[in-house]
Amino acid sequence: MPDSFDLCILATLQEDARIPMPELAERVGLSAPACYRRMRALRDQGFIEREIAIVSPQAMGWPVTMVVLVTLERDRGRIIEEIIARLQRAPEVTDVWYVTGDHDLVLHVAAKDMASYDAFTHRVLHADEHVRSFKTLVVMRQAKRMAALPPASSVGKG
Repeated sequence: MPDSFDLCILATLQEDARIPMPELAERVGLSAPACYRRMRALRDQGFIEREIAIVSPQAMGWPVTMVVLVTLERDRGRIIEEIIARLQRAPEVTDVWYVTGDHDLVLHVAAKDMASYDAFTHRVLHADEHVRSFKTLVVMRQAKRMAALPPASSVGKG
């Protein structure tokens, strides 16, 4: 598990993944080589999954966003894995969550317009015999995006 130095590195990187190593090391209270070694270890251990630029969907030509709640006919491991793999290949699907409750999957879907979303539903959801139903929630406005997570140990104190 990450220690306090690692958690400080992770918290800082969530805010700015392009921070220069000397500045990161100074904020964390380590030497630059020690900070670099820790970052490499955090990547190797999977604590840093990847480093990306968060780009506006509108800039990429995907101005319409939906949250889609999918209910399956059966909730079996093989079926779930096949559907998840298919959804991972669909360029419109940016996130897939396998969940408990009234629905089996929650999707975050981007579209060029409603006609392209309709085409997506026919190509991916209606065409799958294991999909019983789905409910589409059109996002009117995104109020919070990709928020950084503080270390859980710091939440609720003070």
